[in-house]
Amino acid sequence: MSFQWTEHSRRQAARRGLSHDELEYVLFHASRYHRAGAIIYYLREVDLPPSDRNQAYACRLVGTAVVMARDRRTIITVWRNRQSGLKHILRKLERDHLNGNYWE
Repeated sequence: MSFQWTEHSRRQAARRGLSHDELEYVLFHASRYHRAGAIIYYLREVDLPPSDRNQAYACRLVGTAVVMARDRRTIITVWRNRQSGLKHILRKLERDHLNGNYWE
């Protein structure tokens, strides 16, 4: 899978020690949320395949969020929050503020 990175997202991924392969893993297994004009992929523990639940590499990624543009190719930013990340995402509006449209 090939992505376009913003300078910000590249810097944030490096600060968090996330490789391209790890971000692909998150994007493949994470739950997807349409919020605030972007698509947020957030990896919860329940999103992990049963075969990966005891693997250190997968457990380390729980709580990782990848924020992508609507084109689903451009990574805007990457962040981690195991404890309250999902709550933070769910509080965001499901509306695109620029156009005033609700997601389908």
